[in-house]
Amino acid sequence: MASQNKLDDKRLYIGNLDSAIDEYTVVKLFEPFGKITQLDYLFHKSGPKRGQPRGYCFLEYSKKEEALRAMTAMHSKVIKNRSMIVTFAYSAPDSYDGKNDYKKRSSPSMLLNRPTTISLLKSHKMVNASTDAKIQALERKLAQMNQQKSSSDLSSNSSSQQPITIKSSSPSFSSRSIDKDDRQRFKPYETYRIKK
Repeated sequence: MASQNKLDDKRLYIGNLDSAIDEYTVVKLFEPFGKITQLDYLFHKSGPKRGQPRGYCFLEYSKKEEALRAMTAMHSKVIKNRSMIVTFAYSAPDSYDGKNDYKKRSSPSMLLNRPTTISLLKSHKMVNASTDAKIQALERKLAQMNQQKSSSDLSSNSSSQQPITIKSSSPSFSSRSIDKDDRQRFKPYETYRIKK
């Protein structure tokens, strides 16, 4: 019995598919990258969505280079207003027999060691770079982020230090006094006697 799921480097998981995308469309989208040996397009078997696509499928190429090319080109590509997810497929654990026996399925600790698509793509780009080059790239990014932060702090401080002055052309009522008779209620359409 294997304790971890194996990464299948020829087989791709294609997810977040619109229900209008069928097997033919998937084949036409992915055949420019190489020879497709197998396509597993999944449908709902029971329930209210019986017969409708599940929104994901598995596609297998004859060579791992073709699968890698397809994954890098098609991951996050928008099809029918949905961003497609394309990653390497993982084989089912040996203890999985296809039934609803959840005790035999893989534990969550097995899933922790699975690399994400982003980490696979990033590691593929810098696979030949030295450790020093990677560190320098990180330091440049940090310096750039600090510069942006300090420039935004300066611009916000300079705008907050400018005094705001409000000039009024009308005389203020604080310098005037109103007769005792007129203090009861404000009547906007009557004239008031103002003492100076």
